[in-house]
Amino acid sequence: MAVLLGAVALQWINVRDFKEGDRHIPARPVNLAAALPAQLAGWQGRDEPLGPNETVTNAVERTLNYDDFVNRVFSKNGTTLGIYVAYWTAGRMPLQKVASHTPDRCWTENGWHCAAMRQGENVAAGAVRLRAAQWRLFHPPGQPDRNEYVLYWHLVGTQLYDYGDRFNARPDLVKWWRDTLAYATAGSEAQYFIRVTSNEPFEKLAGDAGWEQLLAALGKLGLGVAPKAPRPET
Repeated sequence: MAVLLGAVALQWINVRDFKEGDRHIPARPVNLAAALPAQLAGWQGRDEPLGPNETVTNAVERTLNYDDFVNRVFSKNGTTLGIYVAYWTAGRMPLQKVASHTPDRCWTENGWHCAAMRQGENVAAGAVRLRAAQWRLFHPPGQPDRNEYVLYWHLVGTQLYDYGDRFNARPDLVKWWRDTLAYATAGSEAQYFIRVTSNEPFEKLAGDAGWEQLLAALGKLGLGVAPKAPRPET
């Protein structure tokens, strides 16, 4: 877990977009700590800092320039489940800056190896169905036998950011310029970056009450897909 937290911290430190002192104490337009469950049914949960020490944590906060975030880890019978959500109000951060900081880029730059990936991953539990996710399987540095499964989404306003069918170690140049021009003319909408991790395949969590509880909370943040209306009888 320490290796994972270190990668989480370094994910956001590689590029400094704001000078020290630019970041103001943010308002809290959303309360992620309350919106996301502190405990899951049958799991033990705890909040984790974004870095292994105060210096790194402060650097991450300056770089992120977020308005709110949650970083929680849940454990149950040797299985770990992590949820990280960052939120930016409209105009807070350029769209392309948030979109460029993915596990694909920042984890691999810090020694993680992506062993498998899928796009458009269906994520559902019980009656809850979420928007299609980016799915990855990573191995930590020097630990090829240790698995870390990842789902991530970037929500811009009410729409998902389109990462395309590719590994995003480097931004798509066309999309990067498109987003830069869009931000220069219209600013950015409110944004969420959402990442879920587990040391076990997510399929193994099917039927788990805590997993369903977490997905239901993410659905309310804007990832939920409305159930299809039943067809009228003929």
